[in-house]
Amino acid sequence: MNAHRAMIEAGPQAIRRLCCGTETVADIEVCAAALAAIDDPVALVGDRPVQVWSLWSTTLRRLAEGHRAGMIVVHPSWWSAARVAVVTRAARAAGDEADDTHVDRAAQVWLRPRSWLLRRTTTEATVVVEIVDRLVAVVGEHRTAVPRRAEPERTAEEVAAAVDAMTPGIRTAVVIDAPGAVVGASELGASICAALVGGQRIAQVNDPRLIGLARSATTEPVLGSAPAPPHRSITRLAGPAVAGIGATVVAVLMVAGLARPDRRAVSAVAATPTTVLVEGYVAVAIPTGWPTQRVIGGPGSMRVQITSPADPEVALHVTQSPVPGETLAGTAERLKRAIDAEPAGVFVDFDPSGVSAGRPAVTYREVRTGHDVRWTVVLDTAVRISIGCQSRTGAAEAIGEVCERAVRSAHAVH
Repeated sequence: MNAHRAMIEAGPQAIRRLCCGTETVADIEVCAAALAAIDDPVALVGDRPVQVWSLWSTTLRRLAEGHRAGMIVVHPSWWSAARVAVVTRAARAAGDEADDTHVDRAAQVWLRPRSWLLRRTTTEATVVVEIVDRLVAVVGEHRTAVPRRAEPERTAEEVAAAVDAMTPGIRTAVVIDAPGAVVGASELGASICAALVGGQRIAQVNDPRLIGLARSATTEPVLGSAPAPPHRSITRLAGPAVAGIGATVVAVLMVAGLARPDRRAVSAVAATPTTVLVEGYVAVAIPTGWPTQRVIGGPGSMRVQITSPADPEVALHVTQSPVPGETLAGTAERLKRAIDAEPAGVFVDFDPSGVSAGRPAVTYREVRTGHDVRWTVVLDTAVRISIGCQSRTGAAEAIGEVCERAVRSAHAVH
C-alpha cells in the first residue's frame, strides 16, 4: 500500500500511472477506446458498447489501486471543459467504488492540466508549450493553439510568435513538452527552441523528465484549486454531424486564442476567457463554460451548437465540410442554389463577396422564430467552415464579440 497519491496521465496519447518507480499503462484496447470516444456517450470495446465515463472510471480505478491518498489526474491543458468533466466524473466514481479496505475514504481526487505539472520544471513565470499530433498548445495567462504544418520550421515560427504575443516585454521561462509517443515532437521541440529569440530560459521535457516531475509531486500539497467535485451527469457530443446547407461534414473542434488565418500573426488576448476543444479538422475559439452539443433536429442543418449559459437564444453554430478545389465563388454559387430552394424569408441578406472579421466570406442571415443566425462561410485549405452567430431578433450585439473572435480564429487543422 502506497501512502502517496497516484499520479495518472490522462491523454493525449495514453492513460498511464507515472509514479511508483515504474510506468504503468492501461490496457491498450481500453485506453484507445477511452481516448477516441472522449466526446461521445458510448464507446465500443471489442464488440461491446460501454458508457464512456464508465470506461474511464474503470481504467482510472485500476491505475489508482494501492494508493491510500487518492489520485491526481493530469489532462492535456487544451482539452475542453466537456472532456475534463467526463474525466472528473469518472475519477470521482473510481474513488467512490474503490474496493481496497486500506484506502482512505476521505482521499481526494484532483484534476490538473498538464501545464500544472510541467511548470514544476522551474520557479520562474512560465509559458508551457504542449506538442501533440495536430497542434501545438501554448499555455500562459491564456491559451493559444497553433496548427502543426508539414514544415516544422513554419510551425516553430508561429509558436514563437504566440509566446512573444503572450509575454510582451516580459522575461519568462518556456517549457516545451515533447512526448515520445507524438511523432516528430522532439524535432519540433528543437525547432521551437531555435525560433525563440526573446532571451527566454527554455527547458524541453521528454518522457523520463515528465515521470520525474510526476513522482516529485505525489506527496506535496496540491495547490491552485479545490478537488474535483462529485460526479454528475454531463452533456456530451454524440454521433456524426452534418453541417452546412446540404453538405455532409465531419465533427467540429474549437481552439482558444488561435493564430489568425495568415498563420504568422497571433490573435490579441480576448477579454472573455476561451477554451480548447479539439476534434476533426477545424479550429475555432469559443468562450469558456459555454456548453457544446450537436443539434440534429429542428430547423436548419445538423450542426454543433455552443450556447451561452446566460441566455439560451445566444449561441454559436459551427459546421464544416471538405471541399477540395472549391473557390469562394463556387461556395457562393452552391449556397445560393440551396437558399433559393428554401421558403422565401428564411435566408436573407445574402452577400457572395462579403467580409467578416476581416476575412473574405459568403455571408447571409437565417431568420427563425425569436432569433436570427448570422452566417459567415469561409474557406481554409480545402475546408469550408461555416460560423453561425445566433442572437435574439434585433440584438446582434449580444453575440458580437464572441462571433468576431470565432470567425477570425476559424481555420483548418490537418
